Amino acid sequence: MQAERQFRAMGSDAHVVVTGDARLLDTAQQRIDALEACWSRFRADSELTRMNEAAGRPTVVSGDTVLLVSRCIEAWRATGGAFDPTVHDSVIALGYDRDFLVVPAGGPSPGRAGTPAPGLADAVVDAGAGLVWLPPGVHVDPGAIGKGLAADLVCQELLLAGADGACVGIGGDVRVAGSPGDRDAWSISIEDPHDPQRELTRIDLADGAVATSSRLRRRWSRGGVELHHVIDPRTGMPVDTPTVAVSVVARDAWWAEVRATEAMLAHDPLAEVSDVDFLVVDEAGGIRATDAFWKVLTCSRP
Repeated sequence: MQAERQFRAMGSDAHVVVTGDARLLDTAQQRIDALEACWSRFRADSELTRMNEAAGRPTVVSGDTVLLVSRCIEAWRATGGAFDPTVHDSVIALGYDRDFLVVPAGGPSPGRAGTPAPGLADAVVDAGAGLVWLPPGVHVDPGAIGKGLAADLVCQELLLAGADGACVGIGGDVRVAGSPGDRDAWSISIEDPHDPQRELTRIDLADGAVATSSRLRRRWSRGGVELHHVIDPRTGMPVDTPTVAVSVVARDAWWAEVRATEAMLAHDPLAEVSDVDFLVVDEAGGIRATDAFWKVLTCSRP
C-alpha cells in the first residue's frame, strides 16, 4: 500500500511516496526539514550561511554538509566549471536574495551582477575532522544539487528504515528505489516547460533519478530586464542559449542535476554532455533527446 505527502521544503514543492509503513512519511519530512536547516542560504543560522560567512577560515560542519560540499567540488571538477555553485554572489546581486515566493517582481537594475564565478579550485574538505574551508571571497549556493542530494539521502534512508519502496521529489529532482507496490517500476511525469499544466512525457524507472532544470520556472525582473535563476558562471548572468529545459535520467538525483545544469549552458547539449541520457526542449518547443532516453518512455514520443 502506498502513502504520500506533499509539503513545502527547500524553497520548492516536495512530494514523498512510501510503499509500506505510512508512518515513515513523518520521518521523511523531518529529515528534509533538517537538511534544509543545514543547507539554506536564506537562514542566518544554517551551516551553509556560517560556512559562507567564514570564507577564508575553516568551519566545523555536520557530515551532511561535508558530503554536500564534497559533491559540489566533484561536480565542479567533472564539468570543467560548467556546474559552479560559487555563482552565489551573482544570484544575490541579481535580486534572488530570499525565498523565491517573496522575491519582488520588479526593482532597480542589478548592481554587482556580471562577475564571473570564482570556482572551487582551492576549496578544501576534511571529512574526518568535519571541516570545510572556502577561499576568501568564495561563497557557495548549492541550489538544485542540494535538492537532488536530499532526495537521494532520504530515499535511501526510507528503505533502510523499512519501506518497501520510496519516491522522493524536491523541486524538479526525483529519486526512486524499491517497489512502487502494484507495478514493476515507478512512473515519473515530465511537464511541458512551456505549459506546466501539460505533461510532456512520462518515463518508468525501477531505481534511479530524474532531474529537470528549466529557465522558465523562476523568473523575475530588475530594471525592466527579465531574469532567471540558471546562471552562467563565466559571466555571472542568466544563461542565454536556445535551451529552455533539460530532463536527465541518472543513477542519482544529485548527478542528474549536475548534468542538467551543464546541458542548460551547452551550445549543443547532445554533443557536449556525456554519461547520462536526457531530453532537451528549446525556445520554439522543439524536442531532442539521446537515443537511449526514448527507451525509458512509457508513452509516445512528445
